[in-house]
Amino acid sequence: MTTNITIKRTLVLAGLTAAAGVTALAGATAASAGTTPTVYASHGAVYLKQNGHTTRLTADEVSRQPVLSPDGTQIAYLHNETVWVMNADGTGQHQVSDRAGRNPAWDAGGVRLTYTATSCTGAPGTFRTGTSGGAASEVLARSACVSQDAPPAGYITG
Repeated sequence: MTTNITIKRTLVLAGLTAAAGVTALAGATAASAGTTPTVYASHGAVYLKQNGHTTRLTADEVSRQPVLSPDGTQIAYLHNETVWVMNADGTGQHQVSDRAGRNPAWDAGGVRLTYTATSCTGAPGTFRTGTSGGAASEVLARSACVSQDAPPAGYITG
């Protein structure tokens, strides 16, 4: 059974708070959960709120900007300024970007992520990566930099 659910996120920009809604299709698992999950960051930790319960998903205080995947099964977020992905229950946390970035966003199919990072020119660029990690990010903007190495960030374990 497929059901439409609305995923709500709260955005804080320049001290102002605004709510945004995104409609997504979810399978029977999400539909049977009864309520729409919400992800948010507070004091550097990522949380999931569902069915009136809040669960802390990250152990340290260096995470921010969580974004729920379109199907509600994964969360992209920044961890130590690099893009990471985890399952919605907090398991399987792993780095997917090869550089420091911000503003992760899922594609419509929930298979790839885009994010903003410093390009070889020193200006912001847009990059795309898969959800498995371990591969170089694809440059989507700043095409003059495609043949140049990106500023190194390295992979963080743990």
